[in-house]
Amino acid sequence: MKKLIKGIDASPGIAIGKVFLYKEEELFIDKGEFDNSEIQKEKLIEGREKTKEQLLIIRDKTAKKLGEDKAAIFDGHITLLEDEDLFDEVVELIEDEKISAENALEQGISGYCDMLANLEDEYLRERAADLGDIAKRWLYNIVGMDIVDLSSLPENSIVVARDLTPSDTAQLDLKNVVAFITDIGGKTAHSSIMARSLEIPAVVGTGNITELVENENSIIVDALTGDIILNPEEKDILFYTKKREEYLADKELLKQLKDKQAISKDGIVVGAWSNIGSPKDVSGVLRNGANGIGLYRTEFLFMAKDRFPTEDEQFEAYKSVAESMEDSEGNKYPVTIRTMDIGGDKSLPYMELPHEENPFLGWRALRICLDRPEILKTQFRALLRASAFGYIKIMLPMVISIEEVRKSRELLEECKEELRNEGIKFDEKIQLGIMIETPATAFRAKWFAKEVDFFSIGTNDLTQYTLAVDRGNERISHLYDTYNPGVLSAIKAAIDGAHDGGIPISMCGEFAGEARATALLFGMGLDAFSMSAISVARIKKNIIKIDKKSSQELVERVMLMNTTEEVLKEIDKFNNEFIGL
Repeated sequence: MKKLIKGIDASPGIAIGKVFLYKEEELFIDKGEFDNSEIQKEKLIEGREKTKEQLLIIRDKTAKKLGEDKAAIFDGHITLLEDEDLFDEVVELIEDEKISAENALEQGISGYCDMLANLEDEYLRERAADLGDIAKRWLYNIVGMDIVDLSSLPENSIVVARDLTPSDTAQLDLKNVVAFITDIGGKTAHSSIMARSLEIPAVVGTGNITELVENENSIIVDALTGDIILNPEEKDILFYTKKREEYLADKELLKQLKDKQAISKDGIVVGAWSNIGSPKDVSGVLRNGANGIGLYRTEFLFMAKDRFPTEDEQFEAYKSVAESMEDSEGNKYPVTIRTMDIGGDKSLPYMELPHEENPFLGWRALRICLDRPEILKTQFRALLRASAFGYIKIMLPMVISIEEVRKSRELLEECKEELRNEGIKFDEKIQLGIMIETPATAFRAKWFAKEVDFFSIGTNDLTQYTLAVDRGNERISHLYDTYNPGVLSAIKAAIDGAHDGGIPISMCGEFAGEARATALLFGMGLDAFSMSAISVARIKKNIIKIDKKSSQELVERVMLMNTTEEVLKEIDKFNNEFIGL
């Protein structure tokens, strides 16, 4: 019987095929006591060595298929695998509790996974899957069980699984696997990221699709909308065959936009930038035709260490990105680097953050850095030194007052003077900007614009703070909506305030890559869109099809509306007429 299932569109595309249900043999963990700890420790070590050998093979295959940037995921896995703190903790469990190697490893690693899985930040939450990937492979190797091989599957297979780890995804047989679907996961999981690089359609987070399908069931995956049709009728197959052909034709058209600027019909140039989390992401940014980086999240540099990264370590990372971001003629693209944004849902194991009832409203981001100026000064010095090698801009997160901006600028000037005295070159005109993430800055943007060189709107937090909605709270997450008229008013106030103050403004939240919102944001006057690299071409395409006058008229109509439903109806009407969405 035909059944419609809904999930999260993780990697775009449309596929029609047969279900390959991926279920592994249940892993047996011996919970008994073992007197000979040395034998268990030897099993632990042998399992680790075999796991490392397997990951190195997978890494090599991934590098050949996807390039070094995606293969680097497995460098991170190997680093975690060789983490001596984790290893020592597992050995201690073996010795103290007299338990098996697999039991100790499962216990030792579950705490790390639980910590990550319970974080609010989606990117960090998805890293629990990476750790789980390593643990599963290590455990299987300890007990001598084989992992299911996904490298040779039947033609037109659509893999259906509870979850796919990065190593599972890397081994998919691309000749025969046309899509995958999972029960759990999100857009920022490494398996989703790799699916986008492989250009294979993927829908994740369906809840329980593994319980609804059987091997060889006919199935359609619409990874543009997150819709799945199990046991489709003939009319469904005809409809989605045509939709797939139209999608592939559109995809070819988007490839032609890679080297083109985002210029509206009436000649207005808009920045089409991308967001990154590490220097390894730069190749994807350039490959997708972005002409700048609107957000470099430096907290991942801090989280990859067991201590604060040194000035030199930070300098090398920032310098690498600055040098890489240039066009074919050697002109440097802007690289906007956000200072450490730790706190809230992001913690550092080596930094004792206090327990807070509401950490999102607590001691975080710039608040920490101003209380611990040595952290900010180290980062400022590294950023200044790197600015000699490219077009770097510095951005402060979680700002609520002009006093915070002035104190930060004082520290920046102190760092400049120190470097001058040391004879170290840097960009004397380096720009200092702020994230617009709070109503306090959005609605007083005109005054903040007198203090800084640029703004960037972080819509994820701005939406959350404006609506007083915790987007991680399942009971109220449906209230989290950037199209809410109150949030749109805050965005418009920020853009108007920036221009009244004579400075440019970009957007680096998820909303910037929302194709549905392009015309509205362009009409409001947004100067640059910064998004996931895969969204860049589509936003360029939208900009090319619209003009400022009609987009401004759309804004005027939308700002008079009182409900999200009315807003979306008006936007969709405009997009259908001018963009073809």
